Amino acid sequence: MPEPDTNAPLRAAASADASTAALLRELARDAAGYARDLAQMFAAELRQESRSVARLAMMLAAGMLLLLFSFGLLTVALVGVVALALSSWRWALLIVGVAYGLTALGLLAPVARARRSGLLQFRHTRRRVREDRDWIKEKMAA
Repeated sequence: MPEPDTNAPLRAAASADASTAALLRELARDAAGYARDLAQMFAAELRQESRSVARLAMMLAAGMLLLLFSFGLLTVALVGVVALALSSWRWALLIVGVAYGLTALGLLAPVARARRSGLLQFRHTRRRVREDRDWIKEKMAA
């Protein structure tokens, strides 16, 4: 009669540990590849949209600079001319303030319009992450 193999449970446990470790290594490798793919996709979309962002940033900076210099250099002269015409400094200050506000709104309107239209939404990357999330949920449920 053959003797029972007392080392069989130890060999099975070692085999299971080895297969688990291999599975974890493969999972880590796949996760790293997935993250690398997402980073590349995000970088490509960012490069594509960077020209629009740079142009809008330049418009924003130019608008803010114009507001600063306009307010600093022309306010006194403009208020003086309007005050002379109306014989009231208060009305002159109000009129000049409203004019500056409307000018600022005109310069900043393209920035607000671009933000509302969805300029930095990264649609492809978000869609890919959503699809991958759904795929993982489906596989986990199976």
